[in-house]
Amino acid sequence: MGRPKLLLPFRGKPLLAWTLDLVEKIPVGRRLLVLGARAPEILRALFDHPPPVTRHPLRVTRHGTLWEVLINARWEEGMGSSLRLAAEHVGGGMLVFLGDMPLVPREAVLVVLSRAGEHPLAPSFRGRRGFPVYLPAGLRPRLLELKGDIGARDLLREGCELVPIDDPGVMQDIDTPRDLVLVEDRGGG
Repeated sequence: MGRPKLLLPFRGKPLLAWTLDLVEKIPVGRRLLVLGARAPEILRALFDHPPPVTRHPLRVTRHGTLWEVLINARWEEGMGSSLRLAAEHVGGGMLVFLGDMPLVPREAVLVVLSRAGEHPLAPSFRGRRGFPVYLPAGLRPRLLELKGDIGARDLLREGCELVPIDDPGVMQDIDTPRDLVLVEDRGGG
């Protein structure tokens, strides 16, 4: 994209701000953010008084909400390395969001949270799995073995419950400039 994708402007604020805003409004006890490339720049743009990237995890605030930030030094390996790093710091289940999905509806998140338990769970739109994805504590050993850019896709093929949501925001991510234009033009959000 020619610049940090997560800082691209989308409807008046950086792309990642949409996901952070959503997570700040849901009832969870802990908020963990995994950053990779351009982490210092992203922290400066989106968090109140971020410290230098020297401690791990960093504890930062945004809008009065505490976040723990992990810096994935192996970000070039792909999403699997970020999930592995998160699993190293989370003992229980995880609700996983992507920073390039600005239109995930709060209602979808609340439905997934209300049904979270012993099995993976995700919203779906027209039969296609979306985000956020709930990964139960029982998957942690397998998350710690993840490699590459596939993330937890293979783990989710085995018994992931899909909750139908009538909103394409649960699966619309932004990977290209064209995606940004298409999602920007979509109503709602």
